Amino acid sequence: MVFNSFKPPCRKAKDIRKERKLQKLLQNQRCTLEGSPLQAEHQALLLQNSKPTTNQPKSIEDFIFVPLPDDAPHKLEVRVVRSSPPSSQFKATFQESYQVYKRYQMVIHKDPPDKPTINQVRLVPVSFEDPQFKSSFNQSASLFAKYQMAIHKDTPSECGENEFTRFLCDSPLEAENPPNGPECGYGSFHQQYWLDGKIIAVGVIDILPYCVSSVYLYYDPDYSFLSLGVYSALREIAFTRQLHEKAPDLCFYYMGFYIHSCPKMRYKGQYRPSDLLCPETYVWTPIEQCLPLLELSKYSRFNQDAKAVDEDGIKELGRVRVLHKRTIMPYSVYKKRRKGPSDEASVQQYASLVGQTCSERMLLFRS
Repeated sequence: MVFNSFKPPCRKAKDIRKERKLQKLLQNQRCTLEGSPLQAEHQALLLQNSKPTTNQPKSIEDFIFVPLPDDAPHKLEVRVVRSSPPSSQFKATFQESYQVYKRYQMVIHKDPPDKPTINQVRLVPVSFEDPQFKSSFNQSASLFAKYQMAIHKDTPSECGENEFTRFLCDSPLEAENPPNGPECGYGSFHQQYWLDGKIIAVGVIDILPYCVSSVYLYYDPDYSFLSLGVYSALREIAFTRQLHEKAPDLCFYYMGFYIHSCPKMRYKGQYRPSDLLCPETYVWTPIEQCLPLLELSKYSRFNQDAKAVDEDGIKELGRVRVLHKRTIMPYSVYKKRRKGPSDEASVQQYASLVGQTCSERMLLFRS
């Protein structure tokens, strides 16, 4: 239904009868006041009262803006407050506004009291120089320990602050902020999920030039009923799309290793479209083609072309870059300088795993 505020409203029969009665009264009074000194004044007053506008139905404004007496027991005030970006008035009244909302949801829509309402997702760089990361470190570390002990049955000594820092805070990635990259830059981040002023989950992610890599998720077991694993994955997929708008090359969401024989890993196969990497030809293959093969064997070649090989396979082992005694050199040079038994087999294995291109961009440490 469309409400048109410019169309004149239909007049009721009751109003029409009142107008006719007033017109008749006016005519009778004219006769009574004929020749009286107050004739002109009374006629003007009656004519004014008899104008059709006085009998028109009240408008919305007439009802809304009716003045109240000074001694009215209640006073209604309507404020328009900017919510985004939040103004000072919005911030000052936020908690009060939220309490009204919460009560409304519980009474009208029968929401349970513990239904998540206020939530916030913060992207925090993994750096002790970042004030947000530093201020939330203790809370995040305590949540990690609670998660590890409840979900993975770790002992307290296995999930202390040192273990937390080593596992999820120390990163080999350097922070970068290229002009054509996303606003947050590249590097390692903690995506914190705050509910009612406390962290209930943390997604550890790496933002790379071509993908967002999901490293780990830990959450408060008391909120398991929220399916935070599913929710965080969907949030990270949406976040990847958001980053793609600024950095077009960043277009993939990487969920890490998929182990079909591990029940805890199978959830990754529920997100479509998804691809698995062929372990022999290093070609991405739709997961629908991979799952029947993995049902038959824990290890399988996904690429069904028997003649297909790794196009980036190692062709020149001597070009592999090596870091030896703080000096970068090709493996062919290192091989001549090396003393002792040959390590060519282990270098060959490394090169076959990373490929020719990466072996020339990465450094293989040799003592």
